[in-house]
Amino acid sequence: MKKLMRMLSLLLTLCLALALAAPALADDGAAQAILDGKEYATVYKSYFSTSYPSLNYFSTSYATVREFATNCVDSLVEPDIYGNYTGALAESWEVNDDYTVWTFHIRQGQKWIDYTGAQTEYDVTAQDFVDGIRYIGDPQNGAYSLRVIRNLITGLYDYYWGLDDIDCGDDTETKREDLVARFDEIVGVKALDEYTVQYSLDNGAPYFLSLVESSMLLLPVEYAYVTAQGDDFAVDNTHMLYCGPYYVSSFERDKKIVLTKNPYYWDADKVQVESIEYQMIPDGTTSLEMFIRGELDYTSVESEAFMSLQGGEWEKYLIPNEFSFSTNYLWLDFQGANPEFNTFIQNVNFRRALRAAVDRESLASLREPMQPSRLVRNTVNAEGAIFNSQGVDYTQIPPLDEIANADYSADENAARAYMEAAIAELCEADGTIKGVEAGEVDYLPVIKTAVDGKLPVTLIYVGTNDESEIILAQLFEAMVEEAIGEDYIDVVLAFDTSGDFYDTVGGSVDGPFNYDIYWDSLSTGYADPSGILTRITSDGVENVGCYSVPEFDALIEKALSAPTFDERLAYFAQAEAYLLDNAFMIPVISSLRGYHMTYEIPHTAPRALYGSDRYKGIRVATTPLTLDEYNILDAAWESQRNAK
Repeated sequence: MKKLMRMLSLLLTLCLALALAAPALADDGAAQAILDGKEYATVYKSYFSTSYPSLNYFSTSYATVREFATNCVDSLVEPDIYGNYTGALAESWEVNDDYTVWTFHIRQGQKWIDYTGAQTEYDVTAQDFVDGIRYIGDPQNGAYSLRVIRNLITGLYDYYWGLDDIDCGDDTETKREDLVARFDEIVGVKALDEYTVQYSLDNGAPYFLSLVESSMLLLPVEYAYVTAQGDDFAVDNTHMLYCGPYYVSSFERDKKIVLTKNPYYWDADKVQVESIEYQMIPDGTTSLEMFIRGELDYTSVESEAFMSLQGGEWEKYLIPNEFSFSTNYLWLDFQGANPEFNTFIQNVNFRRALRAAVDRESLASLREPMQPSRLVRNTVNAEGAIFNSQGVDYTQIPPLDEIANADYSADENAARAYMEAAIAELCEADGTIKGVEAGEVDYLPVIKTAVDGKLPVTLIYVGTNDESEIILAQLFEAMVEEAIGEDYIDVVLAFDTSGDFYDTVGGSVDGPFNYDIYWDSLSTGYADPSGILTRITSDGVENVGCYSVPEFDALIEKALSAPTFDERLAYFAQAEAYLLDNAFMIPVISSLRGYHMTYEIPHTAPRALYGSDRYKGIRVATTPLTLDEYNILDAAWESQRNAK
């Protein structure tokens, strides 16, 4: 394992010796010459990697299905190419002084279309946005990650839990149909007229437009159609309707999915690409291989591939990625079947030992070999994503600023000291772990292994069998065992080969819990910390490790009921700092992939800071973009943005 660390160190040294191309100075003439010299494709080629059981955008947890919905069901507003909000299905909007009442004026004359691109009899109206909330407000419809919306829109919390009490038998006096009939009376979303929808919120939400941009739960739905479909709603492309720039014209779950331009879309002239074709990526194939063969229009390029392309014909096409609001972290299982790890993970000193053992820059170098430090991130919510009324970055609000700015470089002395403190509390003098007996840990179908109830503590790291994750896992094993000491900890690696990692290993609060630690990510979905933090409370939908942290939960509740946005952020900052200081989860790096290659012309699609990629407006060249071309186009865009 030490050899692996030395090899990584050599790789970093070699990479850092390479020179990045200098940013181009703004030259609108040169940028226009590049654009004029390109030929453009009418098809954008992308990929997907798993079979999707449904296209229901209200209930899906799949990022790619949310991407389909973002491009096929229009939202009230959308970002322009600079990230500023402009009207989509809403022509205009206004908000009251305390950001608790938002009123949107819907474009007239828009129709829902079907999977053939034909117009239906259904107009897009304000009622469709009301009915979207009506749909997610019914617990029987299984809306995904509902908590933020449920706690924000006036009355929705009471309506939802009222129905849930009836369904669970806790309320035997109220008739379900009677409560459903009172939706318009209880819930703070109203169609003021046919083309005006108004949202009333329990708390001021200056970030509401970013929530509109990112959340599937604020999209419209044609309720008469949904009611007629029943349980078949959105089971495939033929059982849903569309009102966005594209519609799903073909849905072969295990082969190919096609989005086709909506000819009736209100802004159809801005839709440059006629279709977006997603093909299932074959087993054993990488997106880089498919890109080089001309089968894809975009690919990320990580460290090993980056190095392999140096000095070859593809080197000039390597473009640094800009930012990611997604954070990779180590997810810890507090309810696993490994008695050794389960005993130790409850101890804060052990968790801090793990944190001190992790060399973030080494892990980052697997994605960004040139400047790995730019990927290091100590917080769950990303820097640059959320700001208070004074323009202060959320991650710089005390006490979270201390976490964000801390030097969490690997520290062998600290890791060893924390581990010894944990051992003093949890072990007998002979190294026997208190209360733990020898036995077997059954994490099948991934791994089954014996433990003896003595030091070193067995830690089972479970990952996918993707080559890049195997390398990451091996590096994690090496750094943890070297920092803490092989006499104290034994990292056992196991890799899931089922092709469905979360169902096999553990992606739900209901289990399975077939791991001690795995690598995962969460993304800041809109300009408020609640997008992540309310999902990882003790009872949160993303708390798949099932920790219980009442102090964190209490601070989240204070944040959600805070009278002002700045107070809200202050409580959230306290909550996140508490969770991370006590290492209930361990953020490591931004999910940014260091480099990419592409046929896309930069800054032609909406600049989606939150939520899924939007393809409206995107231009795709017939030849890949070089780094020099990218730098010229990027500098011209930056100059234009500054001028605005």
